[in-house]
This record gives sequence, C-alpha cells and structure tokens, in this order.
Amino acid sequence: QTEHKVMAHMQGRLGPMYAGGFHGWAQLVADGVKFAQKEDVVPADADRRIFQLAPAVALLPYLLVIVAIPIGPSEGAVGQVVDAGIFFVLAVMGVGVLGSLMAGWASANKFSLLGGLRTAAQLLAYELPMLLAAASVAMAAGTVSLPGILNAFEWWWLPWQIVGALVFFVAGLAELQRPPFDMPVADSEIIFGAYTEYTGLRFALFLLAEYA
Repeated sequence: QTEHKVMAHMQGRLGPMYAGGFHGWAQLVADGVKFAQKEDVVPADADRRIFQLAPAVALLPYLLVIVAIPIGPSEGAVGQVVDAGIFFVLAVMGVGVLGSLMAGWASANKFSLLGGLRTAAQLLAYELPMLLAAASVAMAAGTVSLPGILNAFEWWWLPWQIVGALVFFVAGLAELQRPPFDMPVADSEIIFGAYTEYTGLRFALFLLAEYA
C-alpha cells in the first residue's frame, strides 16, 4: 500500500482511493481477492511440475527466516535462537533465487528464461554488499546472534554505520527489484521477466516473496 501511494505521488496522481473508504487502505485486500479469482493457467509447453513448484520455492525460504528474526531484545522474543543468526538469515534468503530460475526455465518462454537469468544475476550480485553491511553491525556488537546484536546495540553506533546503512538500503532495493534496479522485470524488454506466464495466486506468491 505504501508503494502504491509513494509511486502515485511521484507520478502526480492520487493512487488507490476507494477500497476500504479511507485513502484506499484495503487496496491490498482487494488485490488479493482479485488474484484469487483469476484462472490458474499453465502453458502447454511448460514443465508442469516445476512450473507449479517454483512459487513455493521462491517464498518458503523467506518464511523460514522469520523463526530466527527477533521481535524484541530478549531471547524469548524469537522463535529459534541461532548462534550465527545473521548469516543464517542471509544464507537462507539467498536460496529464494532458485524459485525465479525454476520459473524462468519451466515456462518455456524466452522472455521468462531471460528474466529468470537476470533475476538470479542481480540477486546474487547484491548479496555480497548486503552481507558486508550486515557484518559491520555484527562486528560492532561482537556477535552474529540476532538477539545478541539487539542486546549489544548502542546509540553511538549510528554515525559509524551510516555508510553501511546506505549500502544495505541500496542492496535491499536491488533485492526487491524496484527502480532503478528493475532490470529483471523490465516491462518494455521482457514483459514481466521470469513471472510472465504466471497468473492468479501463483503470481501473487512471487510478489509476496519479493517483499518477504
């Protein structure tokens, strides 16, 4: 919803205004209903099993890391305390790129395959700067455990972590494939990249994976 509004204001328009009655707050719910009502189409030449499995492969790694991300400073505020939590999260997130590769290959579409390769190249390329930015915080805390980093946090870190924060923000935009890093889904070149042949809830799962 925030992306809808920000992009609308950047383009000089209002964006969603009617769903839910107050500035379109229920637009995401409306979009979800729309995806659920769409027909689930599998291309005739596609590898059906891989085509259907790809959205789950793309989304599950991002759901898995939720168990290791704390919502508070105590160890009781995390599903599972992982000693190398920060590296576990980044490593598991890197597996999600397999879903895009599977989608591009299984679709039997040249645009999808090219989009899948672009997605894989971009996500893997920006994993390194994201890892280095996260490692700078771990070095300051003296631990790679996520609850340990929260417990060790000091406000005087902020000036020293500005560069790392900028690097992490830019790498995060690239991982989300948002402008100016939207080459994998460039509409004018490859329609919608690896997800060109997907419709309905399977397409929605890929969108969820991007934001997870």
